[in-house]
Amino acid sequence: MPRFHFHIQENGRFIEDEEGQEFHDWDQVRREAVATGTSIARDAFVNGTARQVTVHVNRDGSPFMKVSISLDVEDQPVPSAEA
Repeated sequence: MPRFHFHIQENGRFIEDEEGQEFHDWDQVRREAVATGTSIARDAFVNGTARQVTVHVNRDGSPFMKVSISLDVEDQPVPSAEA
């Protein structure tokens, strides 16, 4: 059974998944990559520690999938009450 590693890149910082996990089908791998990315991104975005989170999935040491999640906040000027 293939072993998948979910390496995290958060604003340029790289966190390596040394253990990995075994999966039976590709859909499970995709779901895990998306769930991992959204969980980390949610915390990082709310805390203001990151604007982009990427999950690099390797299968037995080779690139397999990449999930990128980014946040773009554009503040708009607040109209003055004097207008």
